[in-house]
Amino acid sequence: GGASLGGAAAIEVSAALPDLCKGTVLIDAQGFVDGVGPMASLPVPLAKLGIQLLKSVPLRMSANKMSYNDVETYATEDALRVGRLHCLRDGWNEALLSFMLSGGFSPSAKVPQIQNPALILWGEQDGILEQSFADKFIEALPNGRLQYIQECGHVPHLEQADETASAIVSFLTSDQFPEDVSQQPQFLTPFMELLEKTFKN
Repeated sequence: GGASLGGAAAIEVSAALPDLCKGTVLIDAQGFVDGVGPMASLPVPLAKLGIQLLKSVPLRMSANKMSYNDVETYATEDALRVGRLHCLRDGWNEALLSFMLSGGFSPSAKVPQIQNPALILWGEQDGILEQSFADKFIEALPNGRLQYIQECGHVPHLEQADETASAIVSFLTSDQFPEDVSQQPQFLTPFMELLEKTFKN
């Protein structure tokens, strides 16, 4: 599964590897916005300048505030630091430059190819992606279910973490996945047990 742009990556994987991906969870996912627009054709020096802008504190703070419904509670300085951390990692500039010049993800044509059960979680007050995108997932996915998270912006896993985790646990333990936990791949067993223990009522 994946959130936002990570959702586009998850769509690519789920469509390409249906035998490996038994289910898909998409959280306010970028499923119907293809490519990176004009950035794909920028000269490298201009692209590098754009990367510096993308990781700047003012731009990251703006994105931070757009991500939440309850801005006062969640769009804090700590949230800014966490949200910017990946931009400061070694190799991030080079990786983003390569991604931009590649043209980025093109998930929209791949969404209908996902045949496995899919859970779409969507913050009702998402200020980054319109609710119409959530409806498009249900129209395009052969086996999708949409659940809105109330009083929540673009990042349900951060702003409404308990409700989001509970929804994911309910999905993964539903009758859409007949195998019990002991039949899951071994590396998933501790994760599933922890989720069930924490959120099962």
